[in-house]
Amino acid sequence: MVNRYHIFGLEIDSAIPLPAAPVSGHSGIRLPDVVIEYGNPPDHLANPQSKNTRYQARPGEFLLRVDSVARYYVRDGRYIVVAPEPGTEDESVLIYLMGSAFGALLHQRNILVLHAGAIETKNRSVLFTGDSGIGKSTLAAGFHRRGYPFLADDVCAVGMINGQPAVIPGFPRLKLWADVLTKLKHDKDQLKSVRWTKGMDKYFLPVDPVHKSPVLLKSVFVLEAAKSDAIEISRLTGAEKINFIIKNTYRLQFLNGLGGKKEHFKQCAAVASRTNVHRVVRPAKGFLLDKLMDALEENF
Repeated sequence: MVNRYHIFGLEIDSAIPLPAAPVSGHSGIRLPDVVIEYGNPPDHLANPQSKNTRYQARPGEFLLRVDSVARYYVRDGRYIVVAPEPGTEDESVLIYLMGSAFGALLHQRNILVLHAGAIETKNRSVLFTGDSGIGKSTLAAGFHRRGYPFLADDVCAVGMINGQPAVIPGFPRLKLWADVLTKLKHDKDQLKSVRWTKGMDKYFLPVDPVHKSPVLLKSVFVLEAAKSDAIEISRLTGAEKINFIIKNTYRLQFLNGLGGKKEHFKQCAAVASRTNVHRVVRPAKGFLLDKLMDALEENF
C-alpha cells in the first residue's frame, strides 16, 4: 500500500509507512514530488565523486549501505529506493531513511539542510544547532513542553520565502535520551526505542504537528559546552555567522560528491545576513535545562 504524506513541503508517495499522518482525501491527480519504494538499489555508483565505507555520491545520485539494516538509493531529489536486510525491524530502516537518505534528497533538491532542532515563537522560528549530543533535541522537546510549536528535529530544512529564510516543517517526532524523557515526565516504556548502535538508549517521541507551511526564521542558536558554571550567550557578526551555519549543515560531506557547494554557500550567506546568530556556551557538566531555556527565551 502506498500512502501520501506532506513533509518538508513535499508531496511524498511512500510504500514504507512514515511517522506522520497520511494526507487524507487526496485525489492522486497531482503527481508526487518524491516517491519512496522498495526495490533493488545498485551495488555501486559509476564514478562516484565522494565515498567512504558506507556511502557513495555523485551529482544526482546517492547510495547508502548500512550493514544489517538496509541499502538506500536516492536519485534526482525525487526517488528513494530501499532494500532492507532480511529480518530488519521497520524502525531501524526508518532511522536512516529519515536521516541520511532524506538529507541527501534535500541536498539534491538544493534545499539547505541544517543539523538542528526548530520551534516556533511569535510567528517566527528559531533553531538550536551544534555538535551531536550537545542538546538540540532536548531543547526542542523542552520548549515544546512549554507550549512552543515544534517544527523539526535533527534534519532541519530551510527554504527561502520572498527572499527570507524559513524553516520547512519536518517529521513530527523527536529522538531523545531516556534521562531526558524522565526530566520531561514522559514514560519511555510507551515509546519506540532507537537501536542502531550498542548502548544507545534513545526513544522516539511523537509530536502533534502544528504547521504544514514554512515559518520565517528569526534566530539561530549555536550550542557549545565548556568547563564553566555559567551560561553565556553572545551575538555573532560577519563571517563568523556564515562559518557556523556552514559547519552545522546536515551531512556536509555529502556535498563533496553531490555537488552544489556554490549554491550551498549562497544559502548559508543568505541565512546569516537575514537572521540573528548567537553562540550559546553552557556548562559541560549538568544540563540545567530550565535555566538554559530561560536564558534563551530572553534572546528570542
